[in-house]
Amino acid sequence: MPDSKSLVLEYDDLHFLDPENCLTQIEEFVRLFPSIKISFFSVPMLRGVPLYKNKDWCQKIEKYISSGNVCLARHGLTHKQEEFKQLDYEDALLSLQIGDAVYDIAKLPYVKVFRGPHWGINESSVHALLDCEYTHLYNHLDYKNLGDKYRDQLKCVYYNWNLKREAPHDLILVTHGHTHNVCMNGIEETFNKVCSFIDKANPTFRFVHEI
Repeated sequence: MPDSKSLVLEYDDLHFLDPENCLTQIEEFVRLFPSIKISFFSVPMLRGVPLYKNKDWCQKIEKYISSGNVCLARHGLTHKQEEFKQLDYEDALLSLQIGDAVYDIAKLPYVKVFRGPHWGINESSVHALLDCEYTHLYNHLDYKNLGDKYRDQLKCVYYNWNLKREAPHDLILVTHGHTHNVCMNGIEETFNKVCSFIDKANPTFRFVHEI
């Protein structure tokens, strides 16, 4: 019997604002697959609005975190274009700390996993991540040399399934998608494709910090 597949199902940009609010799709995923694990690279202050401004949404997300169906990872602070490619060490550290405070006020647990908005990252920001005890950087091949330099201190992960395409044959699949329909890999527009894959492959679900 062939080895079973593992699926790291992850999406960028989660926030309660529309169109990044995908609570409907989360609810449907969990209804169809009660053991599913979905990771979201969430933005603490999207378009200037902090996550804690919608307590009802935060409470619903927290229940999915508590049930083991959802985890939140960090996607910058404000999602400014290549935000963490532009910052020096002090500003990167401050941005991470402000984001921490937003999650704490929102009462939303999160994991020490980071992806820079639009993939942007620099060496100063990597140092800030390490000092804040981050364990994983979801990186892009454009920054592989930087990732390789710190691979003994920070696990760099690279996606192999852009959800706008068909699933590859790798045993460990790390997806790349969005909470909104902007890059042809949005959670709504690829929902049926993902469900079909799960039905056929019956994968083991993993969160972003579990590889």
